[in-house]
Amino acid sequence: MPPPRRFAVFGHPVAHSLSPAMHAANFRALGLDAVYERRDVVPETFAAALADYRSGGVNCTIPLKRTAYEACDRRDASAERFGVVNTVRFDADGGTTGFNTDGVGFLRALEEALRCTPAGRAVFLFGCGGAGRAVAIACADAGAASLVLANRSPVRMTVLADELRELAPNVPVGVTPAGDPVAWTAACRAADLVIQCTPLGLHADDCFPLGADAFRAGQKVYDLVYTAPVTPAMAAARAAGAAAANALGMLIHQGAASFTIWTGLQADLGAMRQALAEQIIGQ
Repeated sequence: MPPPRRFAVFGHPVAHSLSPAMHAANFRALGLDAVYERRDVVPETFAAALADYRSGGVNCTIPLKRTAYEACDRRDASAERFGVVNTVRFDADGGTTGFNTDGVGFLRALEEALRCTPAGRAVFLFGCGGAGRAVAIACADAGAASLVLANRSPVRMTVLADELRELAPNVPVGVTPAGDPVAWTAACRAADLVIQCTPLGLHADDCFPLGADAFRAGQKVYDLVYTAPVTPAMAAARAAGAAAANALGMLIHQGAASFTIWTGLQADLGAMRQALAEQIIGQ
């Protein structure tokens, strides 16, 4: 009897990753003999670790997304667009192809949770780290009417704004004064779609710098924190009458897209969602 197919998520560290439970539930639902593991990997050990998963595939988290991009023999258009790889597929010829499912995962989850897309909407993006960058590019590619960025420090915000203007020259990109909640409030309230891309909300005592006065009825608010049913940003938004959701669906759709890339099969989204919900409640 052949051994089970092996899949893994690489990162450093990866103890926080919820992916194994989600993928294991999907494997069970589809009757696949496969395992999905956490693997603590640094750039120097990436190539050797990758070779252990030729029967399956690999996801990559920070700080390995750029390492994976450079290590793959080929890169899909999604990887080229985002400049990083979060999914590695082993091909029939023995080579590897890198993909990025961050953008498609976000867009599918946004439509699922809030029944909207960025197309034609003024977007306010709070947080300009790696997650914010991926979401900003996805919004620009999906036809956002404009993007306004906010961040505590100016460097990342300025770099991202310049990058977006180069990648999507037809989408106006603005920035707010760094670390200025008053300016953030005005820019947030003016937007149609607000995306919270910082880690604020991961911990119960996190203080979100924007209150209900930063939001309004008719807005859509999406928080990339998924470990709480209602994050501080979501609570503030809902108090003002806005529709708000967390990013549990984004994690699911990113993982489902990776699974299809590896296997050609459609994932059981219900099984993945139930497993994640149970794990988060358990934690």
